[in-house]
Amino acid sequence: MQLLDRVAAPPAESGGGEDRLRSWRWASGVLSFGVLAVLAVFWETAWSIAAIWWDSPAFSHGLLIVPISGYLIWQQRARLAALTPKPAILGLGTLAALGAALVWLTGDVAAVQLVQQLALVAILQALFVAVLGLRVAAVILFPLFYLFFGVPVGSFLIEPLQDVTAAFVVRALQAIGMPVYLDGIFIHIPSGSFEVAEACAGLRFLISSVALGVVFAYVFYSQAWRRILFVALSMLVPVIANGFRATGLVLLAHYSDYQLAVGVDHITYGLVFLSLVLFCLLGIGYSFREPRRASADKASADDLSAKGRDDTMPVRAGSPYRLCGAAAGVVAIVAASAAYATQIEGRGADTRVAPTPPTIGDWQTTAPAHADWRPMFPNTSQDLMWGYSDGTRQVDLYVAYFARQRQDAEVVNWMNNLAGEEVWQRAGSGTTTVTLEGQEVSADYVRIVAGDRERFVWYWYRVDGHTTGNAYLAKVLEVKAKLLGGEQAAAVIALAADSAGDPKAAHSTLTRFAEQAWPFTQIFNRPKP
Repeated sequence: MQLLDRVAAPPAESGGGEDRLRSWRWASGVLSFGVLAVLAVFWETAWSIAAIWWDSPAFSHGLLIVPISGYLIWQQRARLAALTPKPAILGLGTLAALGAALVWLTGDVAAVQLVQQLALVAILQALFVAVLGLRVAAVILFPLFYLFFGVPVGSFLIEPLQDVTAAFVVRALQAIGMPVYLDGIFIHIPSGSFEVAEACAGLRFLISSVALGVVFAYVFYSQAWRRILFVALSMLVPVIANGFRATGLVLLAHYSDYQLAVGVDHITYGLVFLSLVLFCLLGIGYSFREPRRASADKASADDLSAKGRDDTMPVRAGSPYRLCGAAAGVVAIVAASAAYATQIEGRGADTRVAPTPPTIGDWQTTAPAHADWRPMFPNTSQDLMWGYSDGTRQVDLYVAYFARQRQDAEVVNWMNNLAGEEVWQRAGSGTTTVTLEGQEVSADYVRIVAGDRERFVWYWYRVDGHTTGNAYLAKVLEVKAKLLGGEQAAAVIALAADSAGDPKAAHSTLTRFAEQAWPFTQIFNRPKP
């Protein structure tokens, strides 16, 4: 760990050693109470992080982030001992805490847990800056920054990684001359079919590799290009390695007549393979480490330079009152944010869904086309689906209605699944344009399959009286409605049609139905006073 000391230490501050020691004792206690107070106020957000660490294999590495950050801070204890905590009640740390608290409030209003989690980490970092001061915080800047890697972020990468892995496997099999057909995330070869499931996307390995790569680059390199190069490798290598792993599983299953790589050994093979890749990645990084002598010479020069500046910047030790005041300011901001969020959460809804299917052009109501297909939107106020037929074609209309959006009960949420729970599976996705009330609106679609059955599902959102196919805009409208007192109710509207081997016909059917069906205002009625 000698390389941690390569950066020149700040000049030692003049002043009594006893005063500095006493200031550090107070700072340690105040920081401990401040951290506990922030976690107590935002306990739901803190608990959501810990629960994901414990329950999700993809983010279990988060359990190590805090200990690693603590160890990196401990490695800087000699440099820290030469400095004095200098709290600033109205300084940069307090302003940063205010900004992070506003971000947390926005995340709470929008029911975006990830934003709340990132903001919580930023508030804790701001607390350290407010209590310890900028000069001390600068010494432990990386360990504080590294806490962001404990936030369970990356679920949005699952679908892109599935697509990349599936494409990689197909190219690899084609390269060795094996006949292969790719259908979304389904790979078909003469002897059988394979699905690149979410667990096979490689998200867990990618996130762990990046977290390890960043701390490795910090510890073993001082030159920016070496750090950037190794972090880039830690992103690229796991994606490529996962492609080879998936290809190997397909070949292993094929040549063993599906006796291998289809059960527990599938997982074992993957873990062993990816562990070897991780060791290889570290070996690559170690191969272009900085020369030890050059690093030592640089550190020595830095130390001499620092000694030449000693005792030139006297700093008064922070008083207990200032230390407590700095922490209290941050905690007060946090408490005010939580209180305002509770007030907003109490606002009710003002609309509801009509219990009968709307009349839509010359389409007649009928039973849904497939009894085993129903989108999964948790915690809806009402979950409705109707079938429509014009005599030759059929469309299913699905509405997930939320009287008031809240955490895990919202139109945009990672748990929402238009394919349903078990029978149907996503095979592809994309965007399309639908004409609603004479205006073109961008909408997303998913292609789902169940055996030899295939259907396309178009969907968009209705939030605060507006219609949009953009998930991000839907979130912005949700925040606007809650903060400014708009319409609290929201809904997802989905149209589904079977393709019967003709995707163009399915899209044509959905286009015709949507043009006749809009506006859907018949679905949303004001409650009786």
